[in-house]
Amino acid sequence: MGRILLVLALALAAAFYFEGSRNRILELGKPVLDPYLVMATRSEMEKIGQDLQLYERENFGRLPDRNGFAEWLEQNYSGNAGIDSWGAPYEYTLLRETFEIRSLGPDGVRSTQDDLVESRPRTGNAR
Repeated sequence: MGRILLVLALALAAAFYFEGSRNRILELGKPVLDPYLVMATRSEMEKIGQDLQLYERENFGRLPDRNGFAEWLEQNYSGNAGIDSWGAPYEYTLLRETFEIRSLGPDGVRSTQDDLVESRPRTGNAR
């Protein structure tokens, strides 16, 4: 059994090495991978939303503006926290009563059915 798993792992690694086969494997694995990637992205967006609400409470109702969002992410998270599971940067919208974090989802296109959105009420003292 161990040898079969080793052979499968080596075959998969070799297939990923070659560009054409890598794309084909990723396409075949999409139905299995996408639900996991959606779950991971939702979890990360929820954490970012919670941390932004805490930041707002601690900073007298102020949140980073659209341009400061990427910098805020870099200061507060390691790695690629500003990037969703499909490699696109999160979008951030700041409104008077709410803020929103958006992932373009698996298709990478804005305002489609697979977009992921974390919308949170503003909690700070001043708006």
